[in-house]
Amino acid sequence: MLRRNLLAPLTVLVLVGALVGTSSPAQAATTGPDAVAAGGPTPIAVRIATTEQIQAMAARGEGQLITVDGQAAKGQNTGDGVVMSPMVTCILSVGTPYGGGASNRPVYVTAYVYCNDYVDLAVLTVQLFHGDDAVGNAYASYVHVTQFTVTAASAGCQDGLYYGFAFGTIYRGNSSSTSAVGRPLNMGCAPPPPPAPAFAVTNPGTRTTLEFSGATLQMTATGGTPPYTWSATGLPTGLSINSSTGLISGPTGGPATFSVTVAAVDAASRTASTQFTWIIRHEACRTC
Repeated sequence: MLRRNLLAPLTVLVLVGALVGTSSPAQAATTGPDAVAAGGPTPIAVRIATTEQIQAMAARGEGQLITVDGQAAKGQNTGDGVVMSPMVTCILSVGTPYGGGASNRPVYVTAYVYCNDYVDLAVLTVQLFHGDDAVGNAYASYVHVTQFTVTAASAGCQDGLYYGFAFGTIYRGNSSSTSAVGRPLNMGCAPPPPPAPAFAVTNPGTRTTLEFSGATLQMTATGGTPPYTWSATGLPTGLSINSSTGLISGPTGGPATFSVTVAAVDAASRTASTQFTWIIRHEACRTC
């Protein structure tokens, strides 16, 4: 259920002059008069709603009415009397949440207001709820408009019930406010894919080879995106690495100890490396 303290902070928005002409990300609604179906938070075609359309939408339970009563407009006296601001009727509605489907995809909810005439100032605040938790917030303020929309979005998707809440205020001569709650949707979200194995070059351990003999060593890697490009530094004299296959081979030289570093770069330009010791030793009796 909605927390009771939501309405008080939202009402204050219409009193803050700095809001006029500013907005957070806003998108067109997915339902309403002459709406065109949309597959995501993208603008759609709408037109000014007639009084009959607004009343019909309200009768179908598609939103809450907001009416600004006509009253004397200050500073507009004429020879015939005081100029009156006509009554404006609007409807505030909150759509069903959409999007999601996977843990890394946002869930959206769009609220819209349609009016049968221009309003001087309008402020619309939208919240997206996942259960009792508000997971998305957005607001926008508009000047001299007949219809406007705001979309709130979550950072990602979690299994469970989503619904939207909106609070709107319109001003023309005087002001009027209302709130609405949208239809809930039980959203299913696929779990994130398992993390790819870490990219690493397999360490072969300490190697020992006789002097003046042939040596081979096949280097391997795990993870990453094949193919790999291989390189090596510090190899024993006479040995080299095949950059395509990672095979180290060649004739060895005299006895020495070498600190070898072998590196691989995968197709995604990620680099992994390993270090090991390679000992070329002297054999006192080669024929024993």
